[in-house]
Amino acid sequence: MSERLLILADDLTGSLDTGVQLAVKGYRVNVLVQNTGIPGDFNEDVLVINTDSRHIESKDAYRIIYELAEQAKTVGFNRIYKKTDSGLRGNVGSELSALLEAAGEKTLSFVPAWPKMNRMTKDGIHYVNGLPLAESIFAKDVINPVKESRIDRLIHLQSDVKVSLNPENEEPEGIAVYDCSSEEEMERLAAKIFADSDKPLIAAGCAGLLEKYPACIKDRDVASIGEGLYSELLVLCGSMNEVSAKQLQFAQNKNAYRQHLPVSEILREQWTEEDMEHFVNSFVHEAIEPVSIIDTMDDAVCEEDLKENAAERIAEYMGKIAAILIRQKIRKTMMIIGGDTLLGCVKALGIETLKPLKEMAPGTVLAEYTNHEGTGYLITKSGGFGDEELLVSLQKKLEEKMI
Repeated sequence: MSERLLILADDLTGSLDTGVQLAVKGYRVNVLVQNTGIPGDFNEDVLVINTDSRHIESKDAYRIIYELAEQAKTVGFNRIYKKTDSGLRGNVGSELSALLEAAGEKTLSFVPAWPKMNRMTKDGIHYVNGLPLAESIFAKDVINPVKESRIDRLIHLQSDVKVSLNPENEEPEGIAVYDCSSEEEMERLAAKIFADSDKPLIAAGCAGLLEKYPACIKDRDVASIGEGLYSELLVLCGSMNEVSAKQLQFAQNKNAYRQHLPVSEILREQWTEEDMEHFVNSFVHEAIEPVSIIDTMDDAVCEEDLKENAAERIAEYMGKIAAILIRQKIRKTMMIIGGDTLLGCVKALGIETLKPLKEMAPGTVLAEYTNHEGTGYLITKSGGFGDEELLVSLQKKLEEKMI
């Protein structure tokens, strides 16, 4: 039986921070930036599909996961992993129940923790940086605020699937949720869940569990990094997470050049293409520091500006800016923060697949792309990951070629 693994992630940064866990273990990994179904000619070891389903209706998310899981069975994938957000945003209940039903298996093992990133589960309650989930930064998310800390209740907001917390039975019926608050516990859970490669597998969690996936037994050449990785860092940040805000402010305090995108004007449709060209040209002229930043933390934005499609519109403009910068052959390594922003950028750049190469820091991924302009590199991360010194330390790594 084939041992190929399919990973279904609800946003693009999550697709990469999960896929890279397998790439560094010797697996050939490809990330589809948009859900076009499973390619008929796919011959890699691991396929990651960005279902882009975090912000949609739960019934639509259910249908997407169900259809992909059914297709997977017909094309030879006997292992499916549903990547969930480490802050449990999005359609967790509907997507997990869809995978369980479509796969036709008795049990789906779910380990939402990632201890290395301070995401832990104790007695069925999820904690982020020591706080119950509903009291953490994810409770303040502008688009997907999370109001429930107990995982079985969170799942039952969208599904009546049976949920067991730390079941003693080897194969309980429904979704089996496991506590985890240390790397040692994660090792033990991974050994149990991934034990039999010949047996069909459905499991779920963030990148933490896949970090413990068995290494590839095939001999593979290490992916090489060619031209196009520069010593200066250009950051496009569409995240409004507090973690990202601290990283940007720390970099600015260390003399990074920073400009805010005029989000309020964009959302009110008052920012023209000419304004955007002028903004980019001015930025390129002024951005002479080793770290330069364009972000969306515009103080002029008010609640009434944040309409239903606000995230998509901001991501679209960030994508247009990324495309202009790359066309201008700017000699900086581009880093994109936030899943929506990353998707907007790769769409604008005509990128269909990404190849994760390595983690430059936990949750921060270096990926290779190919489009009509040629081959290039992006650094990506979710808004909620990393310490406040991250951007400065990444630039130092690029400068010292510590990659």
